[in-house]
Amino acid sequence: MIESFKFLAHHIHTCGEDSIRVISEEVDDYVDQLHKEYNEFLEETKHLFPHSNDWAFLDRWKELSVDELKEKWVEENKIEYDDERTKLTGILEPYEIIQEGTRHPYFHGHIVETDGRKSAVMGSARQLPPVNRSYIIIGVKRDHPELGEVLEIHKMIPES
Repeated sequence: MIESFKFLAHHIHTCGEDSIRVISEEVDDYVDQLHKEYNEFLEETKHLFPHSNDWAFLDRWKELSVDELKEKWVEENKIEYDDERTKLTGILEPYEIIQEGTRHPYFHGHIVETDGRKSAVMGSARQLPPVNRSYIIIGVKRDHPELGEVLEIHKMIPES
């Protein structure tokens, strides 16, 4: 939420209110448009570092100078490979909580896509998503040591 606000404030300051637009999740190149703009935002706002409350990052790179930290922040947060991202649309089946604690709970479940294929998904959320609802899910496929290939959820949008 903080990054979204900073992105909007920076965009308004840089481009003016007339340049505000909405990227629809419904278009096929939504992910490409979104990530291109986000990567540009990281580069243009590195002077506002840090973009979020990422203390683990600061601890990991504590030996670097401030300028080096800013560059490292952009490098680590940039989305490098367009072909890694996956966009699915489907119904979320009942899932299991695989980790609880002080942070948001992690869950593992399956999405039944519109063509009938079933894809394993894993993600965390402040509020767990309702099951048996349709979602647009954007994420990256990963090999999990216990769960096999899962789509790590980066964004989950309820379909109306």
